[in-house]
Amino acid sequence: MRKKFFAIQYLRGLAAMLVLASHALLYPLVGEHLAFGRLGWMGVILFFVISGFIMVVVTGESRFSATDFLRRRFIRIVPMYWGATLIAAALALAAPQLFKTTVYDTGQLILSLLFIPFYNPVSHGIHPLYKLGWTLNYEVFFYVCFALLAFLSARQRVIWLTIAFTGLALVGLVFKPTMAIGQFYTSFMPLAFCAGAWIGLATLEGRLHRLPMPLLLAVGLLGAAGLFEGFVYDQGLMEDGVAFVGLASFASVLVLLAVRLEEAIPRIKLLELIGDASYSIYLVHIYEVAILAGLAFRLLDPADLWADYFVASVALVAGTGAGILVYRLVELPVLRLFNQLLGKPRRATAAA
Repeated sequence: MRKKFFAIQYLRGLAAMLVLASHALLYPLVGEHLAFGRLGWMGVILFFVISGFIMVVVTGESRFSATDFLRRRFIRIVPMYWGATLIAAALALAAPQLFKTTVYDTGQLILSLLFIPFYNPVSHGIHPLYKLGWTLNYEVFFYVCFALLAFLSARQRVIWLTIAFTGLALVGLVFKPTMAIGQFYTSFMPLAFCAGAWIGLATLEGRLHRLPMPLLLAVGLLGAAGLFEGFVYDQGLMEDGVAFVGLASFASVLVLLAVRLEEAIPRIKLLELIGDASYSIYLVHIYEVAILAGLAFRLLDPADLWADYFVASVALVAGTGAGILVYRLVELPVLRLFNQLLGKPRRATAAA
């Protein structure tokens, strides 16, 4: 199946803008803010659910070539991320005063480029040198696991992927690994990919479009309840397992409804463009937020929450525009170049 789901592109744009808004709201604050932090976390979870859905749909119901799959994933993800990481490393080396939690370290740079998780003593978390890349570490992990199941049918792939990721999450819950790699790969976060994968499987098998409207309404209410729980539940952790269940439920419902109601959703070119540019928006927005907030809070009081909301609103628009420019001027040419170098030339697209 090679259909481009326009509603899914809208959700990709929404996910990127949630992360952007979260960072814009958090930037002037000294401490954590649960709601602001979970806004961005929800955007990441939505990205993961969408990724699980797309990978199942684009690979189809039968076996596929693992090497071809990984080649396409490499082209789609790695060059842009490596570029963003190298730029961050160069700036951290040349002008360290520009950053809050980024310090140049050659060892960290190498591990970051290889997508190997490590504990970052500056950010106090399992983050690569370019902090936003922690989500790409999960994406690459998912891609590799998915490729290892290429010899199976779609249903078998989704089942075994769910068993594997659930098993890893249970290991993390029971044994609580202290090593960075152990903590990272036994997290509950990859379960979001599984949720999207099941929606993708239901789409492939034609079951999703047979869901009646009363059931869709019930599913929508369940998603709303998950959203409420995800933002209200507080045990002092931003990335809490119980809150994850709520936000993952909400993200899954959004994807399910977007696919089920695709034909009833109008095609809006701007929203589609934002979705296409979502990866560039995600990668570059932190620079726009830092520059804009640094200038704005010379005039405004960072302790004033309304000033924070105002700057975040401006950053949302400016960051989206910056991401679209990078998508058109950098990402698309990079995709074309690497498709020519590493595979059969094909039309560059963000649909997959």
